[in-house]
Parts: sequence; structure tokens; C-alpha cells
Amino acid sequence: MITQRGFVVTFAGVLLLTSGFSFVNFYLVLLGVYLVIGLVVTLPLFALTANLAGIEVDRQIDKVKVFSGDFLRVRVTIRNVSRRHFDFIEVHDQYPETWILAIGENFIASRIEPGSSITFSYILQARMRGRYDIGPTEVIMRDRLGFHYYKRTLKEKTEVLVYPTWKDVRRMEALGKQRQLGLMFGAHRTKTVGMGADFAGFREYVPGDEFRLIDWKTSAKTGDMVIRQYEMEKNIQVICMVDSSGSMGNGYPENTKLEYAIRAAVLLTHIGLERKDLVGTCVFSDIVHGFAPPSTRPNHMYNVLEVLAEAEPKGWSDYETAIQYVVNNTKKRSLFIWMTDLEESPAPLLNAMKTLVANGHKAMVISPFGPWFEAPVGQFGPVEKVLSEAVSEELWERRTKIARALARFGIEVINVGPEDFLPAIIKTYNQAKQKGVAMF
Repeated sequence: MITQRGFVVTFAGVLLLTSGFSFVNFYLVLLGVYLVIGLVVTLPLFALTANLAGIEVDRQIDKVKVFSGDFLRVRVTIRNVSRRHFDFIEVHDQYPETWILAIGENFIASRIEPGSSITFSYILQARMRGRYDIGPTEVIMRDRLGFHYYKRTLKEKTEVLVYPTWKDVRRMEALGKQRQLGLMFGAHRTKTVGMGADFAGFREYVPGDEFRLIDWKTSAKTGDMVIRQYEMEKNIQVICMVDSSGSMGNGYPENTKLEYAIRAAVLLTHIGLERKDLVGTCVFSDIVHGFAPPSTRPNHMYNVLEVLAEAEPKGWSDYETAIQYVVNNTKKRSLFIWMTDLEESPAPLLNAMKTLVANGHKAMVISPFGPWFEAPVGQFGPVEKVLSEAVSEELWERRTKIARALARFGIEVINVGPEDFLPAIIKTYNQAKQKGVAMF
């Protein structure tokens, strides 16, 4: 193939030929013929020698699974296993457009001798969760004059899975788990009075109580038979229902309603596992895209992260199909925390909640309000401002009616924006933990 320099030479040769014939100048014609013929003659010669069969490319990355915002090192090695040398080759290693090239360059231009190798590396920053491909690697061979080139793809793609961001968990740990959960959100353990290791208090003796539970010293002081009570901590089972329908994709890039719902699910799963609770996650729209059943296994967090990593805002919200799928795969009583914007028809949602209640489960709805995630009203003009306020008022009135309908089933709807989404999910979990909702 002809390079940009080759096209310039061709254009110059044609221009000289035209000028030479126009002005009847033999030297201009001769020079134009020399340029054109020289380019035409060198093309087949280069085509005969252009052979990249002796070039091998190997790509190595330090990890194939990273968190959003983390850095990834890519190392590319080019080997010449042939007996010929290459005067000028270029190697370009492709990477996702949404990622940031933090350090180094993803290409190299060099000469490579027979039996030798060259290596270059660069560092990328993964910006968004999902599955991405690094590659392919393209090798370009040029002739000495730079008129022609030959390109070939030698290394296939390497798949990388980017988990949702872990910054919320890091921030919570940096502030101190006790302070973050205890002082800010009021963390409490679920206690059940009965057999256990922690002392809970005294109560009056009732015929039928075991004699070994009688506190004789206290009974002697008070003159009445009293029983020493103990308490033990109980665990709860929570399932996050993350709505990934098309409307959940509205909002600022990287800060949509869906992204906040995913961040909330990650944070809730981490806290629940730390406190020995069973936490599961379901991502759904018109179908169930992924489901990580409740578990306390050490690798369960990564199962949840993989389910959330591939969530994309598309389709519509089929609450009934989602809840039927989860209920069929969940045997214990659970607390379902729905993260949905309530912009679909309310009838399927109400039917899904009826199914939940009929199976003995509890539910909460944390609903991101669309206008709070979109551009501030102050950035609109007068007409756009009036329209935005009218739409917001209509949406608010609609979700108020849905909240009243859900209240008949004992289900609370919490409206949230970007600032209070994460505190709301933690507060909801802590209240459920304190009340002993969905204990097992």
C-alpha cells in the first residue's frame, strides 16, 4: 500500500508532467516521469520482499480482572525469528477508547535484527465497568524511502473484565468502619433473646423454666425467683434487585441511575458479608441478566461483582419475571431491596410485590428520581426550565401514587438522588438488621 509520502510524490510527479507539457519544458517532463516511474517500479519490488511471517508478537498483562479506576500494565514483546532484518517496522497495540493511557506509549517504531527482540510497555487506567478487549496488535512494515507499507494483524485480543468501582468501600474503610456505620448510620446487631453468650438481663421465673437458668444471688436479694437471660446475634438474608432497564441509564456519564444502583449493591454486599449476613444480587430488565444467590462464601463478593460488571441499561422492567425467577431460587425468607426508578407501568410491580408477600418475604424500594440525576435546572433556558419543572411534577405525582399502592403491602418507597443514594441503602440495611427483618 502507498503511504502519505508516496501519494505526495505521485501528485508531484503528475504535476511536473502536466507543467512540462504545458510549458514545453523537457526537464520538468523528465523529472515527472522519474518520480512516477520510480514509485511504480518500487511498488512490486517492495511487495515481493514484504513478508512479516518471521515476526512474532506476545502480549502480557498483569491481571485480567480489575476494578473501575484501577491501573493495568501491558507488556508487548516483538521477536524476529527469521533470518532477515527489518529496517523499519511499527507496532501498534490497540486499547479501548474509553480507557486512559496513563504512562508510556502503546506503539513503537524500530529496526529489528534477525533473532533479536524488542519490548515496550505502557500502563492503562480502566474507566468504566464491563468487558473490554485489549488488541489486536498491528505490525506495519515500511520501505526505506517511506513510499510503501504493508500492514498485518499478528496478535489477537485479550479480554479484560472491569468490576464496578471499589472506591466507596475504600472510603468507608478509610473513615473507620465503626464510625461510618455506628455514628453516621446507627449500626445495630440483630439480637434474639434466648440461648446465647451475651447477657441480656433478668426476668421473673415462670414454671417450666430450667433451674440452671435461675440466678440464685439475685433471687436472694430481691426475694423473688428470677431467670438470667442471654441473647445471641441473628443474621438476615438480603437480595438486591437492580433494575437495568433503559430508563436507568439516564443521568451524567459514569453517574447514571444504574451506576449509583450498582455502587449501592457493591457497598451493601460488602457490609453484609462483613457482618456474616447472606446477600444476593439480581440484575434484570425485561429478562434476568444475572443472579448471584445469597451466600457467605469467601469468593461470593466476586460473583456479585461479575454479575454487576456486565449490566447495561436496555429493555424495560419486567418485575414479575424477575421476582418469579429469584423466588424459585431462594428458599429462605429474605428482604428484597429494589433499586428501580419506577418509570414503568405500576401494575407489574404491584403483582410482583404480591408474589413476594405471599411467599413470606419483605421488601423495600429505593427509587432514584430521574430529574435529580439529570442536568440542574439552572443550566436550562426559560422554556426548558418550565418544561423540566412540569415533567418533574408529573413524575413525582406518579411515583407518589405508586408509593401509596405499595404501602398497602407494607412496602416503603424511598426517593433518592445522587447525594443520598448510598447513605439510604446503608440506613435501610441497618434498620432491617436492627428490627430482625428476614432472619434465618
